[in-house]
Amino acid sequence: MKPHEIDEVDTLIRTAFLTAPVTDGSEQDLAKRLRSSAGYLPEQELVALDDDRIIGHILTTRIVIDGETGPVNTLEVAPLCVASDHRCRGIGALLVEEALNRGRAAGFPAVFLVGDPRYYARFGFRPVAELGIHNTSPIPDEVVLGVELEPGALDGIDGSVTLV
Repeated sequence: MKPHEIDEVDTLIRTAFLTAPVTDGSEQDLAKRLRSSAGYLPEQELVALDDDRIIGHILTTRIVIDGETGPVNTLEVAPLCVASDHRCRGIGALLVEEALNRGRAAGFPAVFLVGDPRYYARFGFRPVAELGIHNTSPIPDEVVLGVELEPGALDGIDGSVTLV
């Protein structure tokens, strides 16, 4: 993503989440905080374009799982959004797949997120407890999801994750 696109992305995030079934209205602020965090990876912030208009966005940042054998660097998706007039066209799926591919290519073992299990299951996401990871955030367990980027990548980690 280019620096001059940040305001457009933040506007997209704000307006896209106006119709979300669960929102606190601060998703654009979350993106801003994540961009200024130590885990921010500019190459992991992606946009989808329709001509010159940004119609989709995904941000993955580095997070650490506190494993029994030590810390493990992984990724967290927050937030994913698509403009309301471009939904149900596969744009969100393309963004998720590209984010997972980039995470895999960068050597990260897994990706975590907070989201609807029915949507994210198609990408292999499942409740973190099924991966041997404990959710330590106040977010309900059923929406804290993870996916291994390589089979068995989290075997023996037995750690905890706190998502934002």
